Amino acid sequence: MKEKKAATAAAPAAAKKKSGAAAAPASKKRESGGAGRGRPRKRARDDGDGDPPSHGDLISKLPDDILGTIISLLPTEDGARTQALARRWRPLWRSAPLNLDSYRLCSNKFKRLSVVSKILSDHHGPARRFDFCFIRLHKDKKRFAQEAAQIESWFHSRALDGLQDLDISFDLLEYTRQSEKLYPLPPSVRRLSSTLVVARIGSCGFPKEIDPSVIFSQLKLLKLCRVSITEDVFRGVLSGCHVLESLALESMGDVGCFRISSQTLTSVRLSACFSNKGELIIQDAPSLKKLVLSCSSKVRDNVRVIRAPKLEMLGYLSPCISEIQIANLLFKSLTPASLKNTISTVKVLALEFSIPNLDAVIDVLRCFPCLEKLYVIYKTYLNIPLKENVHQYDPIDPVKCFETHLKELVLKSYEASEQDVCFVKFFVLNAKVLKKIKFGVSEKLGKEWMADQYRLLEVGARASPDAQLEFLCRADVNPFT
Repeated sequence: MKEKKAATAAAPAAAKKKSGAAAAPASKKRESGGAGRGRPRKRARDDGDGDPPSHGDLISKLPDDILGTIISLLPTEDGARTQALARRWRPLWRSAPLNLDSYRLCSNKFKRLSVVSKILSDHHGPARRFDFCFIRLHKDKKRFAQEAAQIESWFHSRALDGLQDLDISFDLLEYTRQSEKLYPLPPSVRRLSSTLVVARIGSCGFPKEIDPSVIFSQLKLLKLCRVSITEDVFRGVLSGCHVLESLALESMGDVGCFRISSQTLTSVRLSACFSNKGELIIQDAPSLKKLVLSCSSKVRDNVRVIRAPKLEMLGYLSPCISEIQIANLLFKSLTPASLKNTISTVKVLALEFSIPNLDAVIDVLRCFPCLEKLYVIYKTYLNIPLKENVHQYDPIDPVKCFETHLKELVLKSYEASEQDVCFVKFFVLNAKVLKKIKFGVSEKLGKEWMADQYRLLEVGARASPDAQLEFLCRADVNPFT
């Protein structure tokens, strides 16, 4: 009787065990994800705010102000897309500092206007960057007036409160060979003057007068390109920039003279600035360290630096500059008026010639006894003649920077012509502390060609035992900037 009961009790257990064994393969199939073999496993439950669990998403756990900074560094459309990541991210874009770059928003220049207006109406501000280049308006008078009002409203928008970086330019309204008509700078831009740190403004007309109360108290970089501005207004803008460090002027056609006085400027860049003969006068710039000049071959500009006691980088000096005077040192078409006056602060110098001209370079270098780095670039269109054989090099009367300072020579365009070789060989044989010569060549050259250059340049007899030659593609030769 006991045995019968034991057998009866064992039967269900065996059946249960058998059932479990039979279910095991099915369970494994479901785990392996086989298609159509068992139902998929349930997703993990959402966390408390309705979003899926982060599974190690540490970024979403950062504070709002840090996430806002991350969003503000993204391109405009990518920053807006972060709203779709999760509920946690949805309000962040509207409150993060706005980074608006119109170029990537829409390929149609006319439609960009409405796209930008929509973004500014949706965003709560503040703004970090506003970039809208080549703004184009319709020529129809009615549409032009509507779009002009739309542009004016942008800079009244609360979304641009606190704007730090402004980059705007406009398409020309009219253009002929004799003249061009520029769009006027929107008056509302002046509302941003107290917060701007960087301002790049192009192809527009400044007002004929400026309110002295407009102060650019935080502006550090100002670039004006193809802008119509009077000398008085330019002086007024500059006097309102109390911490300005960098100034760039490009293609400022209708101004005959720019006068610059600034206690804070460290860099000035002039690029094809005058359409007719013009003059740049740096009256007082006690902090100026870099002066970059890029003048048109058709216009003979004058440059006068009355006081810049910390000037360290200068170029490009070119025959295109009719006269350049730095303190008591005067060059006329790159020929020094006297070799008695020198400047000891300049450590980096850039020169432009039509062909290698060793005699002219030697005379220029005598004026910069503490020069450490020299850039030389050849431009064939610089067809302004230079005096030949002005002063032959005399080892008894050496160039001072060759003896103790010149460490690097950079040639942007090296063709290995006879003139090129003679020019470089002079530095190889006479610069006693030279460390490096960089050659910009047109193509990648073989070992045999480079070995031939070492022979032609007489590297074995170099004055500096540490001098090294480096041949690079021209695109890889860092320009003087």
